[in-house]
Amino acid sequence: MGLNPVFRRRRLNHPAGGARLRGYILGGLVNNKTRPDLSERNILLLAATMAAAALLILLTPAWPSPGSTSGQLSAAAGALLLLAPLGFVVMKRSGLSASPPTWFVVHVLATSLGGCLIFVHAASGDWLSPPGIVLLLLVLLIVQGSILRAVFSRGFSLLFARSSLPTGFSAPQKLDKPALQAVIDNKIILLKTLDAEADEAQFSPALKHWLRRPLQSFRYQALAAREARMIGARAGVPVALGWSRRIHMFAALAFYLGLLAHVVVVLFFAGYAAAGGPIDWWHITAWGGSP
Repeated sequence: MGLNPVFRRRRLNHPAGGARLRGYILGGLVNNKTRPDLSERNILLLAATMAAAALLILLTPAWPSPGSTSGQLSAAAGALLLLAPLGFVVMKRSGLSASPPTWFVVHVLATSLGGCLIFVHAASGDWLSPPGIVLLLLVLLIVQGSILRAVFSRGFSLLFARSSLPTGFSAPQKLDKPALQAVIDNKIILLKTLDAEADEAQFSPALKHWLRRPLQSFRYQALAAREARMIGARAGVPVALGWSRRIHMFAALAFYLGLLAHVVVVLFFAGYAAAGGPIDWWHITAWGGSP
């Protein structure tokens, strides 16, 4: 969302406007040789390694129960590692990180290792249960994220690139330029309340803007979306691919809410979780059990 994929005549007519815009999209102004990244090959290799490890864990008998000491320690370590994607989102959206790609690499590696530890924790558990659904969400996130990054990375980049315009770097023939200019003018006015020093052509509300001025950030984002629709910025992107990022984020939200609920239940409502059976795991309270 950093660079709005829009047609703006005043910028393309600037002496360096078109070249600079193309440079951002094509990577000419980014030093790809020095920034950390994971290639498509490495992503697929990592996903295959994790799949093999998960199968080995699930097919190997005599793993400790989820509530055993080793099972709980494995779950705790895995859950902590699975917080790395949240750190990636915060660092990327807040602007606090000088190298978001570094956090992306941390997010991928931590998720892979944390996922394996969660598999160790759940290997002898019941997958047809609420905790099992949370685990299936984790599997969905890993599979979908790997496919998007490794297989559809080129198409996925069209969601954020100028080249996603059906007409390339030219304006659509039926573009309502006065209406587009009105949207841009409204964005410029609104931007003064969000970040007076920012460049409207490259601005996108970050986490700090959403926290400080959520209403203005929402209005600005709505204007940016309207602008993109007017110029057909994403018309060349398949519908399924266009929704893939949102699906990934919604699935991640559901996973973290489910993980939090599971932790709260087993630690504070151990009686309810045991369903009348023995509570053989460390817990804080046994609320919810039979009197």
